[in-house]
Amino acid sequence: MRVSTNMLSFNFMISLNKNLGRQNKIQQQLSDGKALHRPSDDPVKTIRSLRFNINLKENEQYTQHVKDSISWMETTDGAMSDLSSLTIRAKELVIKAVSPNPDMALDAIANELDGIINQMIEIGNTKIGDRYVFAGQNDKIQPFQRRTVTAADGTQTEAVVYSGDTNKISMRIQPGIVTPAQDSVNLTGEDVFGFQTTMENGKEIQTAQVLNNLIRVKEALKGQTSAKSNPAGGDISQTSAEAHNAFTLRIDEVNAGLPTKVSYSIDGGVTWETSGGTPPNPKIAIDGTGKVTINDSEGLGTATVEYQLTADTDNKSGDTYSLPQTESDRDLQWLSKTGLYLVDSAHSHILQAQTEMGARMAMYTQAQALLEKNNVVITGDVSANEDLDIAKAIIDFKTSESIYRAALSVGAKLMPPSLVDFMR
Repeated sequence: MRVSTNMLSFNFMISLNKNLGRQNKIQQQLSDGKALHRPSDDPVKTIRSLRFNINLKENEQYTQHVKDSISWMETTDGAMSDLSSLTIRAKELVIKAVSPNPDMALDAIANELDGIINQMIEIGNTKIGDRYVFAGQNDKIQPFQRRTVTAADGTQTEAVVYSGDTNKISMRIQPGIVTPAQDSVNLTGEDVFGFQTTMENGKEIQTAQVLNNLIRVKEALKGQTSAKSNPAGGDISQTSAEAHNAFTLRIDEVNAGLPTKVSYSIDGGVTWETSGGTPPNPKIAIDGTGKVTINDSEGLGTATVEYQLTADTDNKSGDTYSLPQTESDRDLQWLSKTGLYLVDSAHSHILQAQTEMGARMAMYTQAQALLEKNNVVITGDVSANEDLDIAKAIIDFKTSESIYRAALSVGAKLMPPSLVDFMR
């Protein structure tokens, strides 16, 4: 095979360019510390790099969701702690009111309790950013408003109306199906204050039971307790002369508008004594005219109490009457029993909701620790797959540079002499 001068020059230049290409690739890698710049650098590592980076971005987004969730729950927990402190103060006030020698006037206690109710409503309207934390998913509208509610029978009562919904808010923190019932980050108005359904203008509205009960206690302190709770039917009147402790009377059965079965409670509706039975209940009876007789000297503070219920087509099962005492000392007995029970129930309800939130916060805190650990692991995998071995790259670059210089030196001597070199 004949080797010409042009072939020698051409092959030399190809080898020289390959060497320069290797130097350029190593120099580019050294400039940013990355071994991969294009899929052709290493197809296998490129695929692994894509997978690792997708996992890293997902994990970072889940981590951000967890941080947002914990921020929401910490705001909620702080509000719940404030509500718990206020209910404790409300209980202290009621205990003062029923003590033998109260150090505050009942009106002053009632005014302070009224202020506590307003504070609790304000806390119920707590916001994080522009979102109300206790409004469910309807979190752009102020959830709690204290106003007068007019029932179907025209009876007006003061209540705290809830305008939010009962839907939970969940933030995805892991792949899979979201289960709001288990991993929700919020408490709704129902969770915090409970619900009472009331009819207004033919429409059902939800009111805050805990706050409504505190309003009842406040009204009892001011001597403003109303005889009717929620009935739209006939009237009730006391036919016996004796004063008695406060109690609640409930209609259980109605026949042609006339109540035929009733119950009464002296503890705010926790336990009930019901008429009828076999043998008949000795504590309560109702005759064919709607006359109710109660014999409970221990519970009512008197031997016999009689009330007359009137027939009315609007009478229905479940109607209740709150029957207060006729003397101020009897009002204090209601406060010492039912009033304290209502305040205790309010505190227990709030504590239960706060405990549930605390359990969920612990779960999210553990999830945050796991996600941050995964972040470190995935970042290490990305680094091991993409990062350049600097020491090896520098050695390779120096080696390539030395080879390039040697090639230039050899190339200068390699150029063959021509006929002109011998024409002297």
